Amino acid sequence: MSTRKSLLGKNVICLALVLCSGWLLAASDGALPGGYSSVVLGMSVDAAKNALMEDPAYGYRGDRDVSLLPGDNRTLISTYGIHFFNECWFQFDNDRLYIITLNLNRERVDYYSVFKSLCDKYGQPDSLSPQKSEWRDGSVIMSLERPLTLKYTDEGIFQELQDTSNVNLTKEEENRRNFLESL
Repeated sequence: MSTRKSLLGKNVICLALVLCSGWLLAASDGALPGGYSSVVLGMSVDAAKNALMEDPAYGYRGDRDVSLLPGDNRTLISTYGIHFFNECWFQFDNDRLYIITLNLNRERVDYYSVFKSLCDKYGQPDSLSPQKSEWRDGSVIMSLERPLTLKYTDEGIFQELQDTSNVNLTKEEENRRNFLESL
């Protein structure tokens, strides 16, 4: 009997090592998170509502926090967070969550601590300016913006929307672009 228990114990240890090594490989594959906690990019409006209702990090209270944005098939969920979030926005296009904006509570966390934590976890940002730091992995853009906003953007959907946008540049924007091109 003791041989059987010993064998079972070894099998359990082996299984635990396999699971842990798989988790470590997944954590170090360079992929950025697609959102925070249970709310991730690509979710439908209904799936996001359900996740927000169940997740204690968000103060979502139901449909009164949902509004339509100008344009076809655009929805915005706006809710207040709990503890580390002040206000959170979830933007959808054609029933796909493509931007998560989390305004962090500056009384509980500071810019440098969040920046350092992100650098420790995901490496140095791909772009850095006084206004924001940005990490990219080809599908997700994660940015930390001043004063203290963490944003997750589905790069594919965002690019689709930019490509199909019919917004013309203002004269000032056009002049600026021409100036920069002339350098």
